[in-house]
Amino acid sequence: MSISAEVLRTSIEAHNDTFEALLRLIPHKYYLVKDETTHGVTSNKYQKHSRNQKAPKQAVKEASKKARRDKLDPANQKSVVDLQHEAALQEERAEIDKKGKGKQKHPSLAASSSSSDDDDAMQVDAFDHSIEKADEDIVPMPQTGSITVLREKLHMRMAALRHGGRGEQNEPGNKDELLEERRKQRAALREKRRKETRERKRAEAERQKGKGKGKDKDAKGKVPSMKSQLVVPDMPPASSAQASSQEYNGPLTNVAFSTLAGASISKNAAQLRAPANPTQALTKLAARKGKLAALPEEKRKAVEERERWARAEARVEGVKIKDNEGQLKKAIKRKDKEKARSKKNWEERKEQLAASMAAKQKKRADNIAMRNERRSEKRKDISNVRSKARPGFEGKSFAKGKGKSVDRKK
Repeated sequence: MSISAEVLRTSIEAHNDTFEALLRLIPHKYYLVKDETTHGVTSNKYQKHSRNQKAPKQAVKEASKKARRDKLDPANQKSVVDLQHEAALQEERAEIDKKGKGKQKHPSLAASSSSSDDDDAMQVDAFDHSIEKADEDIVPMPQTGSITVLREKLHMRMAALRHGGRGEQNEPGNKDELLEERRKQRAALREKRRKETRERKRAEAERQKGKGKGKDKDAKGKVPSMKSQLVVPDMPPASSAQASSQEYNGPLTNVAFSTLAGASISKNAAQLRAPANPTQALTKLAARKGKLAALPEEKRKAVEERERWARAEARVEGVKIKDNEGQLKKAIKRKDKEKARSKKNWEERKEQLAASMAAKQKKRADNIAMRNERRSEKRKDISNVRSKARPGFEGKSFAKGKGKSVDRKK
């Protein structure tokens, strides 16, 4: 399948635009090579004492100031593509100037030489026409934006990408702005809650005030009753249709359960409460069953029914009813096993303690015996050793030691 020239040209131009956009992001000092030769003098870091490189201090200061101003001038902040276009234009102008100089030489040569013919004149005219046409066709490219404009565009693009393509939407830029925005949100939320609380209290006060006025009007022609006030208001009975259609708009009342609020347990529930010891609970259960067995049939059924209801009420109040004989027997068995295991561990501990005490006492007795034996051997060695005579008086009788020998004959 052949591709048309227009499609190829459009694709090439798109690629060229992409590469130029990338080149504009690169500073020219990292991309273009600087020409180190200026006016025929090469700047070398080793030629520090050359007289040709010396300049007055004032000129150096002015040059440095001018360089700083040029560096900060937005017009001088050109991209790599701009510099390449300028270099290409300068090269084209230099070639055109060279050709123009050659054109000026041709008429002098034609005047001096008498042997030139009409063909040579026609060639010179054609050459001049081509030069003029080149001058007319050369049009400088439009200057693109400076580096500052490109940097602004880059920052705008980065900000748009940071916000997910949704724009800024007044989002915080740094940590302080974020904290301030959160503080404002919390303050607004608190103010909203305060306003709702004030409105609710005002509505409740108006409702209570309206009820008080109605009660005063009703009580003018009636004798005050001594009926006790209930914690929960007594609502009149209503049919199912009315209950489904009407809703209660009065003040809400907290309902508290006795087991959660710590209320006192009834007398029957206290009587049904079993002891924590399963043996005692089983004994109590057996005694109760014996009493029930001794009663007549009708009376026993009535008592069992009454106890069944009493146990249900006690369970509602949170009392643990231990009336299952099988579970109590299992609990007693488990407790006996725990006692036997604890007793066995205690006996083993006592045996280990007695064995360790006996071993320590035996070790102490052996150490004492060894120490006494070493002391007796040391005394014997000291008594057997005879003191030496005084040096230089070995043959004299008074030079002999005063110690008594063990094998001396009496």
